[in-house]
Amino acid sequence: MKLKYLLKLITIIASINPLVVFSDVTIKSPLGTQLIFSEKKTGEHYDPYAWGKLLFKGSEGTIDLGIEDRYFTEDGSSKVSPSGRYLKIDSISGGYLYLDDGKKKYVDRAYCSIIDMSTGCYISDWDGEACAYDWKKNEDILENSTGTEVFDFLSFRGTIMNVKNLSLLNKETVKLFLRCDAPDQKNINTYQKLATVNKTSKALTTEHIGRYLNRITTEKEIATKSYLYSSPNDNSKTKAYLVPGDKVKIIDNHSAEQWINIGYINARGIPLVAWIRTDSLEQ
Repeated sequence: MKLKYLLKLITIIASINPLVVFSDVTIKSPLGTQLIFSEKKTGEHYDPYAWGKLLFKGSEGTIDLGIEDRYFTEDGSSKVSPSGRYLKIDSISGGYLYLDDGKKKYVDRAYCSIIDMSTGCYISDWDGEACAYDWKKNEDILENSTGTEVFDFLSFRGTIMNVKNLSLLNKETVKLFLRCDAPDQKNINTYQKLATVNKTSKALTTEHIGRYLNRITTEKEIATKSYLYSSPNDNSKTKAYLVPGDKVKIIDNHSAEQWINIGYINARGIPLVAWIRTDSLEQ
């Protein structure tokens, strides 16, 4: 009998002051990565499914994708693109607007972003009607409900080669570029310049340059003493040089094969990207 009354009491208390536990929402990609919405937000101005924290979990660990002064909305219904490469997410920025009469009014703005699920990179971030677009069947294309318009979100992807002053980038921004625009054949010389002019991120940038060079399998030996050039022209000659027997990674040829873009890793494991004349190499 006592147990019966105890259970009834618990039921009454729960109905008056229910304990609600919000579990994290996890969206999984077929690429093996995850996007995790956590720290449930509740209150007068929050959406029913508001989250304060957004985490990306990939092969290199967990990355915080939070955006200052925003919270994220997600009820578990979002889907990655047909290939599993991209995900569209929604976020909201809100605050009080003070009016001329001294009163204040709460206003907010909704945004939508595309995240690259292979890297955790924000490819684009915008507001407007494109936020209502959805994935086209079997294609990584965002289109409106009638299929008459598409949104080219990939055109918003930031690239390190478009940065005018590399020396002004802070370390967090450099980390973002390294994740979103990873070193490759086209941008590797820009990253070499970044490592030279930006002291705060030199170690980080150099590490990623080394990772890129280690993936290159084509190697050749230096045939004669060869000065290094920062660009494929005679006016960019540096004081550094390589000697016969040094092994270099072949990145790219240029200008009717008169110049060749090479990567070199010295005995201490420090990488360097430069240009040399093609006739400097063993044939």
